[in-house]
Amino acid sequence: MNLRSPFAVPVVCAAIFIVAGGSGCSLVNRSGPVAPEVAEARRLCNEGLSAADRSDLVRAEGLLERAVEQCPLDIDARRHYAEVLWKRGERMEAVTQVNEAMKLSPEDATLCVQGGGMYLEMGLFDDAERLAREAVRVSPGSAEAWRLRGQVSLSRGQPEPALADFHRALAIDPDNRSVLLDTAEAYHRLNKPQRALATLAILGETYGPNQTPTDVLVMEGQAQEALGRLADAAESYKVAIARGDATTDVAARLATLERQQATMASGATSLLR
Repeated sequence: MNLRSPFAVPVVCAAIFIVAGGSGCSLVNRSGPVAPEVAEARRLCNEGLSAADRSDLVRAEGLLERAVEQCPLDIDARRHYAEVLWKRGERMEAVTQVNEAMKLSPEDATLCVQGGGMYLEMGLFDDAERLAREAVRVSPGSAEAWRLRGQVSLSRGQPEPALADFHRALAIDPDNRSVLLDTAEAYHRLNKPQRALATLAILGETYGPNQTPTDVLVMEGQAQEALGRLADAAESYKVAIARGDATTDVAARLATLERQQATMASGATSLLR
């Protein structure tokens, strides 16, 4: 993606006070009416977001690229452009856009979390940790900031500090599904299946009937299996497989459990005889 040099942008763009909002392009021109260039960037940004909502990522990418070209100082346009680029698999360009946005707003915890999450998925743990710590410093009341720091520790094989960060995140946002799932994973790695199962039970209550995601059902099965509840584990795996998006490992685990149950049943019958 070849964006025009920021020096080619109309001078009016540099005079804009930028407000980083949760959605859309929040540009506020305090010196008077919104300049045509800014209005056009806002329009392109909003159209790009609408295209992204419709899963038309190709069109969304083009529109958001034009919005950034129109006004490179628009932090929201770069943020959303990065999101779409990431979904399109253009990871390095996505990271570049987040970094450019952070240069414009270095104290933006949301950008730190966004960039840190990207680095984490790319396996760049040092960069991910740097941004996670910065996000926590800038916004200690952000559940997502603490979650990111915990995820970095978990990815490094350090479940105890990860669990502490997840608990901090839950203290801020007790019903955060992502944090609850991460917390259950930390308990699983600490070989505390009872705590993992209790956490998953809380998570399950946030979903409607028959709406529990596959990954939650699989983790339930793992915890039940660790507790020796083989029938319950098998049932969780069956429901997960019925969702249609379970991995082949789940089917293999279910087959092993069913063989174990058959062997146990056969042995019990032999004893009775």
